Amino acid sequence: MTSQEILALTDQYVMHTYGRSPVAVDHGDGARLYTPEGREYVDFTSGIGVCALGYGNAAWLDAIQAQAKKLGHISNLFYTEPAARLAEILCKR
Repeated sequence: MTSQEILALTDQYVMHTYGRSPVAVDHGDGARLYTPEGREYVDFTSGIGVCALGYGNAAWLDAIQAQAKKLGHISNLFYTEPAARLAEILCKR
């Protein structure tokens, strides 16, 4: 998905309860974040909540391993495709 598609999908399915930076993040490397189009940012933010990672489910571990190669945690002040798609699925259910 492009940055604009991610922002639009998120805006359609996620409540607007706080302000966000209009940046869709696809992956990170060290302190740098990258958009789907390859634009680079230095991440000076911190997480707002807690990452509860769970225990031992094989499918979950495979998904976490694949995602960890891109982004381990990103503030919800930014837009991401997985969050936009999850919001869509939850709203449709």
